[in-house]
Amino acid sequence: MLFNSLPKLISPTGLVLLFLLAGCSGEQPQEVPESRPVPVRISQVRQLQVQQSIPVSGTVVSPFAPTRTAFLVAGQAADVTPREGEFVHRGQLLARLDATEYQAAVTSARAEMKRAEIAASQARDEFERMDYLFQRNSLPRNDYEKFKAAREAAEQQLVQARANVRIHDKHLADTRLFAPVSGFISKRLVEPGQSVAAGIPVFEIVRLDPVEILVGVPETDIHQVTVGQKATVTLPALPGQTFEGTVRVVNVSADPSTRSYMARIAIANPEHRLQLGMVAKAQIVGTRQLNVLTLPAVAVVRDPQGAPQVYVYYARQQRVHTKRVTLGTIYGDEIEIKAGLQGDEQIVVAGQEKLRDGIRVVLAQAAAAQPQTVEDRP
Repeated sequence: MLFNSLPKLISPTGLVLLFLLAGCSGEQPQEVPESRPVPVRISQVRQLQVQQSIPVSGTVVSPFAPTRTAFLVAGQAADVTPREGEFVHRGQLLARLDATEYQAAVTSARAEMKRAEIAASQARDEFERMDYLFQRNSLPRNDYEKFKAAREAAEQQLVQARANVRIHDKHLADTRLFAPVSGFISKRLVEPGQSVAAGIPVFEIVRLDPVEILVGVPETDIHQVTVGQKATVTLPALPGQTFEGTVRVVNVSADPSTRSYMARIAIANPEHRLQLGMVAKAQIVGTRQLNVLTLPAVAVVRDPQGAPQVYVYYARQQRVHTKRVTLGTIYGDEIEIKAGLQGDEQIVVAGQEKLRDGIRVVLAQAAAAQPQTVEDRP
């Protein structure tokens, strides 16, 4: 109010007097307090001795070639049962052709065989009588040979008639298509009512137990991979699940474009969780022991550029500072730190989402569990 009552034009001397009066009023400028320390939890960098592993990636494939099924006879599809993705058992009926013509052919062939059986029986009886007369010199040889030839011709016709019955029986049976193996239908290539040619694939069946991970091993690591080594496999499509496998094949020649060597990791898949084409990551277990530095994976955050970093706690300053790190292999909840840390640091493992470089912190642990301090670094 004092300043509002003053005239707009004021001398320099009056201005000085006003400032002196303000200084004598007893009001002091307030200091801006530093922000409250952020509570955090910290943990020591761990040193682990782990089995050497070779990281590789690839896709899920089947060790078996797809099984293509086809009718052996032509006809019109009457029933087509399974759809893509359905599991079928070996011997299960998959499809059926209209069998009307084939059934008629079987009936005709059986009737022809019956006539041939009667004719052959009559020819045998006639020949036996003529043979009796011939043995007693009561029948000329020429007549005897005629009856003998007639009997042989009748027998031959019977053999042919029986063969025709078997052929037509088979054709009739071939109008029904059964699964030759157990597996999943990956392709269904015919629908009811369609005309189907003999030998043209109708279904494609794939087997998913076991499966293989087809991976590429870099040239620098191929000397560490041999048949029989164990491997741990994870898949982005199946988060939280781990599968154990064994190296089954290691190729002896590299892909000219990638300079990597093909290897196959066999995995049992009784529940059919691994499906063909899934992307997979594998750690092939080596033969050497390695000493590695690890941290809980939750301790790693990303800087604005997306690079991994951690918050290092300095006890004397009661502050944290960021440190970029290079990540390596994941071991359960721990992750390997390949570069960026010496191994004696204390790292923030909880509360880091509220931190920034250089901020003051307070430890959330109980006093009895206070961690050891480390020497501050400039």
